[in-house]
Amino acid sequence: MVHTTVIPKNRVVNLSFTVPEDYVGEEVEIIAFTKKESDINAETLSPSLPGDPLSNKAFKDWIANAELLPTTSLEEAKTKWLKKKSLLAKFTK
Repeated sequence: MVHTTVIPKNRVVNLSFTVPEDYVGEEVEIIAFTKKESDINAETLSPSLPGDPLSNKAFKDWIANAELLPTTSLEEAKTKWLKKKSLLAKFTK
C-alpha cells in the first residue's frame, strides 16, 4: 500500500510515486480527501485510515454496506495475504 499526506500550496498538484512491483499491471485506486472529512464516503473508506473517528451511525452504515459486498473464499484471501505479506516484508527491510 502507498499512503502519504499532501498539503497542496495551490489548486493544481502534480503527484508521482513509485509503484510497488506487485502493482504493475494491476488496477490501482487513488482516493483524495481532507483529514477533516470523516463521514464522507464511509462506505468506501476504511475506519483504519488516520483521521477523525467515525460516528456510530457511520460505522454501522459501513458495516451494513460491507455485508452487501461480494465475499472472498478463504483460499483466495490466504493467497492474497501471502502476496501482500511478502510485499510488506520488502518495504520493511
